[in-house]
Amino acid sequence: MNILLVQETSNFKPLNEIFHNVLTFLYFLAHQIGLGIIKVIQSIFPRIVFPDSIIDPLGFLVILTLFIFLVGIDLAKKLVWIIICAGWILLFIRILMIIFKLG
Repeated sequence: MNILLVQETSNFKPLNEIFHNVLTFLYFLAHQIGLGIIKVIQSIFPRIVFPDSIIDPLGFLVILTLFIFLVGIDLAKKLVWIIICAGWILLFIRILMIIFKLG
């Protein structure tokens, strides 16, 4: 005779702790992606020093861009694409300003 035993657990994680863990993982992922892209750019331009404040926005912009490729809602997708394109343009201008020491 097969008996299914269910073991009860009393240590449920609260919802805010789950959100904290998910957001911490997303931040870590964005930081690592941004750091990798900056290292690639620095290998091309070795004398340029990028500020640390550009790493996280670059990583989050990459994550948002990848997320948009997965979402299929037309109207929201068009609006978000405009915002993401503006973000990439502004970030690219900031990188060029750093490279050419304009700002």
